[in-house]
Amino acid sequence: MTNLTDLIISIAVATIPIIGAYIVKILKANKFVAILGPLAHDAVVAAQKLGVVSYLEGEAKKSKAVEFVISALAKLGFKKADLTTVQNAVEDEYSKAIAGLDVTYPQVTKEQAQAEQTAAQAKVQADQKAADEKAKADALVAAQKAVTDAQAHLQELQAAK
Repeated sequence: MTNLTDLIISIAVATIPIIGAYIVKILKANKFVAILGPLAHDAVVAAQKLGVVSYLEGEAKKSKAVEFVISALAKLGFKKADLTTVQNAVEDEYSKAIAGLDVTYPQVTKEQAQAEQTAAQAKVQADQKAADEKAKADALVAAQKAVTDAQAHLQELQAAK
């Protein structure tokens, strides 16, 4: 009878860590599924907001959202997140939220981005031209002052003669 009890206790001691690890794995998977949806939604919104100020479309926007989710998951302790699962969650959240996102955060088009870049370049050139003209004006003022000083000095020398 003692051998049977020892056998049962040995089996129980050996299986408890295995069962415990299995339960922890299930709980962690459930936690992963529970937080993936909200993280994907927040990442989609963040990527959409990023598209308001810079030109981002389609795959680039999706990649940014997936990158945001994977980064957030890593901070929460999920070091090995399945990329396909994350991509699917992001696509699902994007498809659910697209109508509202486009209204709330209108995206910059390629033409708008090019126009902004052209305007920025024109502003830089105008600023450079203004700086050059100011430098020339300052040099002219300095030269005129030098001429005036030289004339005054010349008059002093002529008067002293």
